[in-house]
Amino acid sequence: MSYKINTLVQSDKDVAQYEKRLSICLTPNGFSFSVSDILDQLLVIGQAECNLQAPIAELMADIKGVLGEAQIYPYGLKETELITISNQFVWIPQHLYDDSMQRTYLETLCKIQPTYSIHTDYNKDIKANIVFSADNNIVSAFKIVLPGIKIRCQHSKMVNSIVLENSDQKSMILIEMRGKESDFTVVCNKKLLLSNTYDCANIDETIFYALSLTKQLHLEDSRMMVALCGDVDRDVFSTFRHYFDSVVLYTGRPLTLTVPEMQHIHTYQYALVIS
Repeated sequence: MSYKINTLVQSDKDVAQYEKRLSICLTPNGFSFSVSDILDQLLVIGQAECNLQAPIAELMADIKGVLGEAQIYPYGLKETELITISNQFVWIPQHLYDDSMQRTYLETLCKIQPTYSIHTDYNKDIKANIVFSADNNIVSAFKIVLPGIKIRCQHSKMVNSIVLENSDQKSMILIEMRGKESDFTVVCNKKLLLSNTYDCANIDETIFYALSLTKQLHLEDSRMMVALCGDVDRDVFSTFRHYFDSVVLYTGRPLTLTVPEMQHIHTYQYALVIS
């Protein structure tokens, strides 16, 4: 066994397979996952370590092992999604989007790695497509294990109805901190202003980018909210409070937690899989 499950909390609620939604988000050393039902009750949440760069057969075995241990069955699910972590992406408004131009859109911004494939993720909340690249070996492994899985981009998941509603009559910076990189989404009056990833070796650099964006985008501090998720602890949160008046933890979609153990989980660490 080459995988390791670090966190696994399960509900004993009996829900039909066709009522379940499975969300998986890649991490630098594996993936996090959640299962919810059509009533937005969180049934399973977990995090697993595995070698994402392993040969596809080994990676598939690890994925199957994690799902089996978590009692998640690949077939009959209402919805499945894989959230990839991509730094190569471009937003295209729906009325300008041409499916045959995916590679051209992306190649105008960056050189696509030979082992990467190109995907598109439609965001209905802002009526735009995000074209992005993802490791083809990883994507293929999940597609084989979970037929019909939808390939998503983390930046599209960060632009959703909850985030947009929170920006009504004000501005909001959503920051997902993950290792040495941070993803930024800036919305104001329910409109997307910026979506980007920055190299941030430490919290000081993340705060530097947040402060710089407030200046560049002329955001009013008195009407601005900073929302944090990902690798956030008490010290990180407290440090942000020194620089911004309104700082909150972003936990994704407001889900009903079905077991007491979930009340003690820092759900903001899993925000993308429960958004």
